[in-house]
Amino acid sequence: MTAASAGAGPRTLGRYELIASIGSGGMAEVHLARQRGPMGFEKLVVVKTIHQQLASKRAFIDMLLEEARVAALVKHANVVDIYDLGEAGGEYFIAMEYLEGEPLLSLLYAGKQGQRLDVLSTARMIADSARGLHAAHEHHGMSGQPMTLIHHDVSPGNIVILFTGEVKLVDFGVAKAEDAVTEGGAPVILKGKVGYMAPEKVRHQPVDRRSDIFSLGVVMWEALTLRRLYRGDDEEAARAILAGSPPAPSEGNPDVPVELDLVCATAMAADPSARYP
Repeated sequence: MTAASAGAGPRTLGRYELIASIGSGGMAEVHLARQRGPMGFEKLVVVKTIHQQLASKRAFIDMLLEEARVAALVKHANVVDIYDLGEAGGEYFIAMEYLEGEPLLSLLYAGKQGQRLDVLSTARMIADSARGLHAAHEHHGMSGQPMTLIHHDVSPGNIVILFTGEVKLVDFGVAKAEDAVTEGGAPVILKGKVGYMAPEKVRHQPVDRRSDIFSLGVVMWEALTLRRLYRGDDEEAARAILAGSPPAPSEGNPDVPVELDLVCATAMAADPSARYP
């Protein structure tokens, strides 16, 4: 890594030239970057750099990089493409596909301002998200063994809608990696989205792909109604999730057909065995 001095241009990280910071969270800073190559080759990518205070936490780094390595094997139109994992000068990074679009969260906000998508277009986005999840859940390694990849953090912020209309899932395994961060022996949750967690996850029980299905069901409910399903602070949201029996989305949006009510109800069943497998 070479840090550019003031006015000397962007700094580089490995083979990537970091152009601009486009976001930051509890785990990493997100950069728009340029990958250069011979014959004038250039490619815009997104590079996530892990915060320095986390780089020393071996359990976190190992799990994050392992999850990213496995996710990089999933090649599907509805899953963000991960290009590279690396380390330069003690700084860990993940390079991935640059997506020209907006997170579903932004579309839902626009809907509340009067630019609402119709029900079938909304259902199409959820169906495409489900295709991406299914591709990850069903992925097998070179040996033919299932990889048991779970997203762990399906939410409106991790579903990106491209300006072309395509749907991309991002940030596989980040929530699981965050759970690996420890401080004084106790887990530190950096960015919890309790309102999208399956009941078994709220109870700290083992989870499988069906926890992702529950989360996507919550996202579908919210996309159809333009309302938060499990509101309040984390404790209030957790209690509501464990209480079960959410209302049908048609109660908040009369344009929702009964068929989509049934899809939401099945996806968000309290018992994992009653959900879509």
